[in-house]
Amino acid sequence: MPRASSKFDLPEMITSRTSLRDGDVLVISSKYVAISEGRTISLARIRVGDEALELSKKYRIDRRLCELIVRESDSIVGGVPGFILTMRDGLLTPNAGIDKSNIEHGRVVLYPRRPAESATEVREAVRFRSGARVAVVVSDSRLMPTRRGTVGVALASAGLEGIADLRGKRDLFGNALKVTTQAIADDLCSASQLLMGESDEATPIVVVRGLRKELLREAVYETKRFAIPEDECVYIRSWKN
Repeated sequence: MPRASSKFDLPEMITSRTSLRDGDVLVISSKYVAISEGRTISLARIRVGDEALELSKKYRIDRRLCELIVRESDSIVGGVPGFILTMRDGLLTPNAGIDKSNIEHGRVVLYPRRPAESATEVREAVRFRSGARVAVVVSDSRLMPTRRGTVGVALASAGLEGIADLRGKRDLFGNALKVTTQAIADDLCSASQLLMGESDEATPIVVVRGLRKELLREAVYETKRFAIPEDECVYIRSWKN
């Protein structure tokens, strides 16, 4: 896909360069979605408030970036020099998802404003233009606790069962599963990361083909549907205790 740094027609970009089939899943970088929607901003335009100034001193981050983090996050959890850990739509998100890579110096890319709506709109537009019934997953990369390196996570999906509930099913020895769910959309994002990469690969869209038909259904997952309440999260419960 061509490099982009300003608003563009994402469905046209996809359908003009990709041959699609019914049942394909489009895993699209959240940054590419955001750029297509014009969600980029120049740091030079940012007016900085008192909270951002305090965060800038504490975590040694550009005060203008701190101001955007304050605006884009639901709450500030903590941080280390260079990173502020935030909560956004129920998910732990470093720097509120704001990205400085693969964009002109002095500009940053924000998250799509409403990822689930973005996924739905792209899906419908691609079907209208190509005739193919596809699913769409908006993907981001994330560090996981105690793990080295990034993996893929889903911010939203449309046309896909994003989480498979396995509770009540039985394992190989007949034991009933009590809490297990499978993060289908996240799994697709992590697999796609192998092709998307994290530097200059210029592969913001991956087509996944051959997914089990029962996972392809008229479902929309917004970011909060992928989140787990804090009192059910083993990591957060353990830290609090």
